[in-house]
Amino acid sequence: MGERTRELLTLILGDILVFNVALWLTLFLRYLEIPDSARLEAHFEPFLIFTIIWIVIFFILGLYDKQTNLLKRLLLSRILYAQVINVVLAAVLFFVIPFGIAPKTNLVIYLVVSVLLMTSWRLFLIPLLSPKQQHKAILIADGEEAVELADEINNNDRYNYYFVRIVDSKTLESTPDFEAKLLALVKREKIDLIVADARSEAIKTFLPSLFDLSFLHFEFTFLDFNWLYEDTFDRVPVRCIQYDWFISNISQSKSVLYDAVKRSIDIVGALSLLLPALILFPFVALAIKLEDGGPLFYTTIRVGQYNRQITIYKLRTKNGRDDSASALKSELVDTRVGLFLRKTRIDELPQLINVLKGDLSFIGPRPEIPTLAAVYAKEVPYYNARHFLKPGLSGWAQINNFDVPRGGIDVARTKVKLSYDLFYLERRSLLLDIHIILKTAATIIMRTGT
Repeated sequence: MGERTRELLTLILGDILVFNVALWLTLFLRYLEIPDSARLEAHFEPFLIFTIIWIVIFFILGLYDKQTNLLKRLLLSRILYAQVINVVLAAVLFFVIPFGIAPKTNLVIYLVVSVLLMTSWRLFLIPLLSPKQQHKAILIADGEEAVELADEINNNDRYNYYFVRIVDSKTLESTPDFEAKLLALVKREKIDLIVADARSEAIKTFLPSLFDLSFLHFEFTFLDFNWLYEDTFDRVPVRCIQYDWFISNISQSKSVLYDAVKRSIDIVGALSLLLPALILFPFVALAIKLEDGGPLFYTTIRVGQYNRQITIYKLRTKNGRDDSASALKSELVDTRVGLFLRKTRIDELPQLINVLKGDLSFIGPRPEIPTLAAVYAKEVPYYNARHFLKPGLSGWAQINNFDVPRGGIDVARTKVKLSYDLFYLERRSLLLDIHIILKTAATIIMRTGT
């Protein structure tokens, strides 16, 4: 079981236990007696439903993100915020569904008890469950990604190992009899783990020895650097991959069933959202017309699947027309109505038409402007691979990478964005799409994201 999976299961199972203990204590405090089986049974069904909803809310609000254990200053306020939402939702459900139990006083008591218990569990008990033994590891890899991985592992106590040596290709090639010295170091320092970039030409000469010691004699665990980087950061180390990575990891026919189900979800979802959007549209149209009398919509060209150009529809938020060239030097100015429309994401509702047409999906890489895409295709290795997928209204990069290019050409930030797009290209699935949808809801609620 991976470190991330273990941590996530610990958080979810612990939270479920806390929810149930909080319910028991709520009933005890409310009636000043140990709850009998009949009272517990009466509350079991509604609170089982609530627990599922509450777990989803915790997920949306980022309480299962990797950095949760590190954000101790924000944890109490985030838990309080989440539980207020949860209690309000529970109160609404009590009025909608006839559960047959009185909720008012119980919910107030439950709010106080659950926040206290949840904060204690997250702040004080989880650290006690973290792995105490720190295994020694060696990292053999090059570049910024290697430094980034080492910094993350060695400066974060959520991992049960740390790097005692970091070796790059230059050191490896300039060290006489490196293989023998490495194996001696493994025995002397009692190394439990070696992480190496197996695609590096410099390491290929002694890969057979590492394989023999790891997989046949079990002297240590061997992990591929690229895999560990992806598992740690949820993105692909673009500078380290080569053509064979795409052949090994990217299927050109991922799943006929997956594609069909995803397209069905796009159609049903777009139709479901267009109906309430039609009710909202007259009010938005009136506001746009009253401000400056300009057009309601604008169209812009983007790069779609397989590098084909598509026309995107949006509500107008600026006092001019957005086109491909304006991305390089824009002189358009936001309207007051436009600022509100963009902040609330209402300006993007016409893109549901693009989803129905099949130009866009709900989930996929952000559609890029052709003039920028042409530059990045030359400057960023493998950039056009992101266009293997249909672009989306939201995506893995949008919910994870907030430091994105904002107008003009930015090669460095685009490389980072591509690393997230390639991660989604490699691991796309309905489960990951659901994850992205929930996190997108979080970015809208918390007013974050890209």
